[in-house]
Amino acid sequence: MTLGYHVHWPPLALALILTVLGYWLNQVAVRPQIADDAGFAHEPDYIVEHFNALSFDARGLPLHRLEAERMVHYMDDDTTVLDRPVFTSLDPLLPVEVKSQRAQISADGRQVYFLQKVHVVRLGFEDQMPITLDTEYLQVTPDERIMRGNQLVTFRQGASVITANQFMADDNNRLMTLSGGVKAVIERTP
Repeated sequence: MTLGYHVHWPPLALALILTVLGYWLNQVAVRPQIADDAGFAHEPDYIVEHFNALSFDARGLPLHRLEAERMVHYMDDDTTVLDRPVFTSLDPLLPVEVKSQRAQISADGRQVYFLQKVHVVRLGFEDQMPITLDTEYLQVTPDERIMRGNQLVTFRQGASVITANQFMADDNNRLMTLSGGVKAVIERTP
């Protein structure tokens, strides 16, 4: 006696078509990409309008002030961006004021990077005229009283003008270093 199996091909063909269709859909489906493994997007976590901060030394005396029209902090890289900042050193012997269009504060708060139309004014020693500095980039380390830049900088004191491609100023040691294409026109004093 012969046993025969009767196979119904239409349901089996339909199952095969659905399997191939499911595989194809899985391959072409758009999967969301993970943008940030830490879970933070580069969006502000807080914004302060009319920012004004004052720091003090160990004796409680005012050390420097930092003001800005707007301060924006980003959590993902812990940076702080300032619009139209004004930094003022409150040292009575060497007062300095720095202004620019923008600035960025390092994550540890030790560095301030001034950007675009940076203008610095430092009152002169004793009977000297004030010194101004103009550049597009200035890195300031307030606690160490160091300023440095690696873009064209112009110093002015009265009619004297000095330009350089790089500079470093250390107020604590009263040292200034200029390098790269230094040019000077010095006013004679009577």
